[in-house]
Amino acid sequence: MVLLRYKYYQELLRNAHLIRNKMKIRALSVLIIIFVFVLSSSGQITLGPKIGLNLSRLSANLDEVTTSIKEEGKSGFQIGAFARVGGKTYLQPELLYSVRGGSYSYSDAAGKLVTGSYDFNSIDIPVLVGYKIINVPFLNMRIFAGPIISFKTKETSKFTIDGIEQTFERNNLSSANWGANIGAGIDFLMFTFDVRYELGVKNISGETGESLKNNIFNISLGWKIL
Repeated sequence: MVLLRYKYYQELLRNAHLIRNKMKIRALSVLIIIFVFVLSSSGQITLGPKIGLNLSRLSANLDEVTTSIKEEGKSGFQIGAFARVGGKTYLQPELLYSVRGGSYSYSDAAGKLVTGSYDFNSIDIPVLVGYKIINVPFLNMRIFAGPIISFKTKETSKFTIDGIEQTFERNNLSSANWGANIGAGIDFLMFTFDVRYELGVKNISGETGESLKNNIFNISLGWKIL
């Protein structure tokens, strides 16, 4: 009976957690839309969809367990839309759906191989400030930087200890993550090509004594429909 009650309360907490995340995402999306339309009245605006490749890695720190950690990256994708407001100096908010993750491995005190692997999906909202180094008709070259906030929508964790594997879905990682983007891009005709690096700022692990930060190298292609 106690176990059933515990599972029931855990499910209630999980549902409340998901509802809060959805409300935050909707509120931020509405604010971005309002912000873009307000700025569009006083400057040039560009809108369009985009798709990209994520090469992500978890930077792991397990000082309480070991200092010798092997990290491995994972590939994923990104899809969404962007808005660009301004001229030579511009503001570019985006709304993206991303698949990311990473894994690490180490040997514990008993010599057993321990591996941890995370796959998670998120709604990403970067807000970039950019500058066009070259700005001529049909072509421009840009540099940009800015913060990004991510809201986790799904997580799958896999752990292996001495060959024994466990795979499960749980809320082990933080529901929200902050990071910083820096990159460069080229626009040619109606196409926009970006290369950027996302540096994870926040520890997203929910485990005591474990620090995980998600870093991503991203390549994307967009289409300016407006």
